[in-house]
Amino acid sequence: QDAQRFIEVRRRLIRALHDAGAGLLLGSDAPQFFNVPGFSMQHELPMMVAAGLTPYQTLEMGTRNPAVFFGAQNEFGTIEVGRSADLVLLEDNPLQDIRNFERRAGVMVRGRWLPQSEIQQRLDAVAAAVAG
Repeated sequence: QDAQRFIEVRRRLIRALHDAGAGLLLGSDAPQFFNVPGFSMQHELPMMVAAGLTPYQTLEMGTRNPAVFFGAQNEFGTIEVGRSADLVLLEDNPLQDIRNFERRAGVMVRGRWLPQSEIQQRLDAVAAAVAG
């Protein structure tokens, strides 16, 4: 019951901050224990939609909004000629269902294509190394 109350307060707070124009950003939560950078963002996406943001607004929190925050909106944050971008190719449209972000075909990083199968192999290798 306490956990559910905490979740509801968090949702209301996120929505209120967004409605007030606070400029929300997604974060990796990298210094947190048990959070693997990148995965925490995937968990945040549906939480933001549950808080009342649209999938589009939620995706902006990890793309355009950080560029604006850093004053670098002419360098990255949107897909335009002359701008830097790493890209995620998805199997389905995340604007229809934010959980479609979990269905990756692959990622383009610094001009190199990584298919999902290669990403999974790397993740499996890390998991095996950590398991000992």
